[in-house]
Amino acid sequence: MPLGIKPKLQSRRSKVWQRILSGLSLLICLVAIAVVYQGLKDTDWGLVWANLNQISLGKLALTLIFVTCSYGAIACYDVLAFRYIRQKLALRKIMFAGLITYAISPNVGFAFLSGGVLRYRLYRHWQISNVAIAKIIAFTNASLWVGLLPVAGFIFVVTEFSLPEALDDSFSLISPPELGVIFLGIAAIYLLLVRYLPQPLQWRQYSLELPSFKLTLQQIAVFVFDWGFAALALHFLLGNPIKFPFFFGVYVMAMVVGLISAVPGGLGVFETMIVFFLEPLQSQENLLTGLIAFRCLYYFLPFTVAVAALIGFEVRQRVS
Repeated sequence: MPLGIKPKLQSRRSKVWQRILSGLSLLICLVAIAVVYQGLKDTDWGLVWANLNQISLGKLALTLIFVTCSYGAIACYDVLAFRYIRQKLALRKIMFAGLITYAISPNVGFAFLSGGVLRYRLYRHWQISNVAIAKIIAFTNASLWVGLLPVAGFIFVVTEFSLPEALDDSFSLISPPELGVIFLGIAAIYLLLVRYLPQPLQWRQYSLELPSFKLTLQQIAVFVFDWGFAALALHFLLGNPIKFPFFFGVYVMAMVVGLISAVPGGLGVFETMIVFFLEPLQSQENLLTGLIAFRCLYYFLPFTVAVAALIGFEVRQRVS
């Protein structure tokens, strides 16, 4: 094959796959929007806005404390990533990059991609190499699943998590407790790999170093505090409708569906899932009141602060 033809073929295939994935993401997004519209079309929005005006400042303040604790845990993902790559950088810079990334990327969609772009911009400015940044991005993205699988598995098994009747009738392939066992099994296998396999793993010319067993446990702990405090904030805003362990399972399912939907921040999809699970306990309007307040405090407020901080950072770099 003449030189230059193979790279061109690979480039064409890459473009085709990019178009397929973009089209698939758009299709998922449109389906998600249709589901959201169908689920919320009968809502009395006037009552929702009236309920929002009745939320006390004390309740909002306590919710903000939970939100702050969650974002404090979020910043630790990047701290652990620097332990993984065994490189040093000022703690304030690492936490700044982590908070900026996690506050902005979920709101603009394709969080893995947008988060990678933000990290690259910030860490390159602080003289972190491209290879190290790639490892940081991979580590932080993997941290979601490293924490999600054991925590969700534990919740689904221990709390005997059950689906709403309308969904349970049509979702008979596997029950949540059975899914929890599978999640725990996958998590256990991964923990065994990082505990006993020699590092790094070698395959041909490729090398992969898994995090240490201790670092993996720290990833799980950070995830627990991150999603745990976020779920606690919503649980409190909704008036503690059910016991927290079961509610955390509902929160996890809603968050995962929101991530899969490709809608920025799971907007509407996350809320629809929460309403779907909890509507037998509260009116749709009351649920949406808490969900809108949560969306503003957990997503929009940190997003606004992070964008302002990022603009300030860029301005300082150009002035100096």
